[in-house]
Amino acid sequence: MERFKFHPLCNRVKISHLCFADDLILFCKGDKASITLMLKAFDYFSKASGLSMNKGKSNFYCNGIDEVLVREVEQKSGIKRGTVPFKYLGVNVSPKRPSILDCTCLVERVVDRIRSLGSRKLSYAGRIVLIKAVLTTLHSYWSRIFILPKAVIGRIEAVCRAYLWHGTDQSESPALVSWEQICKPKKQGGMGLKDLHLWNVASIGKYAWWITQKKDHLWVRWVHAVYIKEADWLTYKPGVGSSWAWRKICQVKEMFKELYTDGNGLAHYTVSIGYQWLKPDGEKVPWYPWVLNRWIIPKHSFLCWLVAHQRLLTQDRLVRMKIITSNRCFLCGTQEENHNHLFFDCYYSKQCIQCISGWCNIKLPDTKCIQWMINWRQPSACKKMVTAVILACLMYQIWQMRNTSRVDGFIWRPKVLVDRVKHEVKLRLRHCDIKTRNANVLDWIEHLQKA
Repeated sequence: MERFKFHPLCNRVKISHLCFADDLILFCKGDKASITLMLKAFDYFSKASGLSMNKGKSNFYCNGIDEVLVREVEQKSGIKRGTVPFKYLGVNVSPKRPSILDCTCLVERVVDRIRSLGSRKLSYAGRIVLIKAVLTTLHSYWSRIFILPKAVIGRIEAVCRAYLWHGTDQSESPALVSWEQICKPKKQGGMGLKDLHLWNVASIGKYAWWITQKKDHLWVRWVHAVYIKEADWLTYKPGVGSSWAWRKICQVKEMFKELYTDGNGLAHYTVSIGYQWLKPDGEKVPWYPWVLNRWIIPKHSFLCWLVAHQRLLTQDRLVRMKIITSNRCFLCGTQEENHNHLFFDCYYSKQCIQCISGWCNIKLPDTKCIQWMINWRQPSACKKMVTAVILACLMYQIWQMRNTSRVDGFIWRPKVLVDRVKHEVKLRLRHCDIKTRNANVLDWIEHLQKA
């Protein structure tokens, strides 16, 4: 075994292999003696364990070796020479910076997942849940390995944006709300989706933190042996010959240096902590607790969110876009249709609000219900949340009625619409975890269920 020589970059740490489950990579110097000994060692292992190599799925990779030796290795081992990049654990491995072409498979997998899950009949809220699931399972895995090209992240965001607003994987039509706003936390008026680039950077920040903490990790020991050596990590600068991936890790280290060294130092790093550091909390919106209330039916909550941002395609906005010429309200037929008029000032909407007020025994306002919810001094948080459920359901039904009138040309009587609101609210309350001990509130909720 004295003739065996480790790969030049693995010599100091004495790394001969990496293994995950049944995926194995072997390393050695590119000379005949080392290659022969490595193949013999693997042959002994196969005979002892009964585990053999699938030569049809295996390759060897080399650089700077004489072609005569390459052909000899192919003949003796029965393994074909491969080219980089190659796939290991589902990700392309290459010494070079990953190109857009290298990451095409990630974009294709996102598109395939969107198409397999895709149903244009899903509500916006349902699509948001699916997008979060896709980004969590696919993008997050890749983002923990290397910095993705911005063009790839842009393509993934474009696919998700098109699916959210149009139910397809591609669309040139404008969105109701910007992607930047959607990626804000819910408390800041967004929908809580992650900024993919910042999440990618925060994921790589974990590697820099490992080095900062001098973790007894194989990769950390290899980095110290090959790159850092005796230098101080916090002041270390990568050399000219450093790999692209290592230079990126060093850049991320500079971004998080203050976080790593703040006070007594960060005791525990998570991607979420890094993400919050890169994207600190902004100004909170006052309507968040009542528009994005967890008790509200998700599709109702999403519509209220659009109303809070004034982004529904009401007649006044369509006129400004020069899509139509008339801004007449479809419900009352007399005044200009805008957000305030449609939900609060319209004669039809006011009748519905009056009926709901009688049902729930609360004097609801006839204008700007969201602002009223913000200012309403109600000691019981439970009662306020249930009231938010009722108002959100009412606004959703009014919007549905407006669209029905626009397409089919008929309008239900206010009582019919209110009955639909009552039915949906009663069903929703059965699934809410109501924990209040206030007897008056419990009696009020029981009254809503029976009325």
